[in-house]
Amino acid sequence: MEQIKAEKDGLDVGADLPRSDLPLPGVSRLIADAIPRLVDQLAAAQPGRIHREALELLERPLLAHVLALTGGNQLRAARLLGLNRNTLRKRCRELGLALPRAARGGAATKPAAL
Repeated sequence: MEQIKAEKDGLDVGADLPRSDLPLPGVSRLIADAIPRLVDQLAAAQPGRIHREALELLERPLLAHVLALTGGNQLRAARLLGLNRNTLRKRCRELGLALPRAARGGAATKPAAL
């Protein structure tokens, strides 16, 4: 059974949750139902950029949420996402997301405006 790491509200940082415990089928259906309307809107406004714009619409709140979930810790956020920390930083810059500044001792502060 495929498992993911969870780092939220009362769960141990290393706790494993089976995928069946997550509401992914409902979320997948919700996204699939929204795709036709999204494509229609993007095709009218941004022809030739549907793929990039759709991914950015999902990626921006995803990265912001994971950074908030980890208290702005970029390394932990990158690990949760399965990304290299530098890739996370690059994508945040490209998407206009503010990255938290590192505090003394290397610990990150909470993100300001996500």
